[in-house]
Amino acid sequence: MKIVGKNGLGNIIKIILQICFWGGIAFLIILPIILKSISIFEIMLYLNGITMLVIVKQFIELFDSLKIEKPFCNNTVKRMNIASIAAGIMTGLFFIETIYKFASNNNDIKINCILVFMTILFLGVAIALYILAELFRQATEYKSENDLTI
Repeated sequence: MKIVGKNGLGNIIKIILQICFWGGIAFLIILPIILKSISIFEIMLYLNGITMLVIVKQFIELFDSLKIEKPFCNNTVKRMNIASIAAGIMTGLFFIETIYKFASNNNDIKINCILVFMTILFLGVAIALYILAELFRQATEYKSENDLTI
């Protein structure tokens, strides 16, 4: 199956991400209306939702570069760096929420395990995106050097 181009897999994933993006915006608009009271858990949920939308938006833009068949460019590196920073912010938010739950003597082991898992998960995502951004930066440099020699 073709990955790049207008009819590639990247375009299908981009459409799915756009649906998730607009659904996420609708959810964030409706969330304050649905919630009866606002605690730190809901505030963190809202902040994580906004940060996740930033990540999804960056991936939509990344798949746009696949659509035009130019994945190795500075724009790709910039998008991955922004997504990496957003994932790092999510790591910090989940860490703060985890500390808050442990400090408030929350005995719900499921919530505590999920928060620890999400903290570790987004730390890994942030590191992976940073490494990928550096790899794409080097690939972009090699590509531009190669283009100059031809």
